[in-house]
Amino acid sequence: MATQNISVTLITQGEHKFYSGTMDIDLIAATCSTNPREDDPIKGFQRTLDEGRANSIAEYIRVGGTIPSSIILSAQKDSDLSYNSKNKTIAFNEDQRSFLILDGQHRVYGFRKLLNEGIKYRVPVIIYNELTAMQEARLFIDINTLQRPVPKELLLDIKRLADRESDDEHMLDELFTCFEKEPDSCLINKLSRIDKKKGKISKVTFYDSMKPVLKEFNISSAERLYKIINTFLLAAHDVAASHQFNLSSSITKATVFKILLAHSRAIITIISDNNSGDIDKISEHKKYLIRSLPGSFDEILKSKSYLKTAESLDRKLLRRNLTI
Repeated sequence: MATQNISVTLITQGEHKFYSGTMDIDLIAATCSTNPREDDPIKGFQRTLDEGRANSIAEYIRVGGTIPSSIILSAQKDSDLSYNSKNKTIAFNEDQRSFLILDGQHRVYGFRKLLNEGIKYRVPVIIYNELTAMQEARLFIDINTLQRPVPKELLLDIKRLADRESDDEHMLDELFTCFEKEPDSCLINKLSRIDKKKGKISKVTFYDSMKPVLKEFNISSAERLYKIINTFLLAAHDVAASHQFNLSSSITKATVFKILLAHSRAIITIISDNNSGDIDKISEHKKYLIRSLPGSFDEILKSKSYLKTAESLDRKLLRRNLTI
C-alpha cells in the first residue's frame, strides 16, 4: 500500500486540532469516501449523491473554474495518519477508506469524473484526526446548519457584475432598476435589491412575478414594459383606494404582488387586443380592474395560492352580465 505525504499547517481552535493543506484531485478521489464504515449504514450520515450536481462541478473545472473552498475530511483508522512537526507534513495510506468526507462530497464526486481526462487540479483540504464517530456527526451537523447561505437576492445582483446574466435576467434587472429609481414608480421605496426585508419586495419575488409577464408579451424594452406594468399598478391602487383598501401597505406582501402581476397579463392582453393605443392610460386599466378587484381584496390578502386567486380574478374580469 502506497504512502503519501503532503505539506500542512497545524491549526488549533479550542479543543480541536486540524491540518490545512492542498491535495491533487486524483489523490482526493483515491483516498476519500462518504462513508468508510459502509458495512455499518446506521452510523453513516452523508446525503445521497446528486450525479447532476457532480457533473456540473466537473464541467466547471473543465472550463477553467476555480474552487477555493476547502474539502473537509476526517482521518480514519485505515489512513494510519502521522504528523511530522519538523517537516510540517502528514503521511497517510493511499486507501479509499483513509478519509471520511465531512463537507464537499459532490466536489469529490465531480473530481472522480475527471480522473481519466488528464486534468491537473489542486484544491485546499482541512483534515481532522482522531475524531470519534459522534464528533464527526456533530461536526457534519455544524457545517451544514451554522453556515448561512448567500441570499438569492445578492446572487442575482452579483450576476450582473459578473456578466453572467441570461437575456431574461438582464431585462428583469433593468426593469427592477426602473421600478427602483423612476420618480413615478408605484414601487418606489418598496423594493430590496440584495436581501429580504420586511415591508419590501425582494428581487427574487420581483423576478418570479415578472418572468411570466416577460414571456407572455414580446416587449424588448425594459422602459416600455415598466411603463405598462407601472400604469397597471397605479390603476390598481386607484381602484383599491376607491373601495377603502390600502394597497400601498399590502403590495409588498409576496403573495399579493404575485397575484396582481399574474392578473395583469389578462388585462394587458384585453387592452392590447381592443385599445392598444390606450395601454399607457390609467383610466383604461381601471375600466377593467373595476370588474375584478372590488369584493376581492379580502381573498387576495388571505390567499395561500396566488395562482388560484389570480385565476379567480381573471374569471371575474371576463364575466358578463347577460340580459335575456
